Amino acid sequence: MPGFFTMKEILEQCQISEDALRYYEKIGLLPEVQRKRNGHRIYSSSDKESIIMIKCLKKTGMTLQELQPILLLQKDEQAEIAAEWVERLRSYQKKIVQQQQNLQQMWEMIEMKLQKGEKFGRPGNIEYLSSSASGK
Repeated sequence: MPGFFTMKEILEQCQISEDALRYYEKIGLLPEVQRKRNGHRIYSSSDKESIIMIKCLKKTGMTLQELQPILLLQKDEQAEIAAEWVERLRSYQKKIVQQQQNLQQMWEMIEMKLQKGEKFGRPGNIEYLSSSASGK
């Protein structure tokens, strides 16, 4: 079936555990999943995209409880609800930008300390770390 995936395929492609997938279904983050005649679950491309979006938004620090209204809003076609959906996603986009800036500042600080050979909190020579790491 084109555009449909078995549970095993979804687990592999989305890199998610079976427990997490079933839990998302149980709490309503994913709509009720279609089933084959034999009772096995089949997932649509839309289900797969929702799983990927859940994983992505969780990485921003969003809780599953915060995710639920966004996923519900996504399904609604009303203009005022669509505007709220966009606003919520933009809010999380801003959080991601802030996280990126924070990570960049941390990286730059560490890089500067490595370049200057200074220990954290006080200046000092740490040549022994680079020479011992290179086997000198």
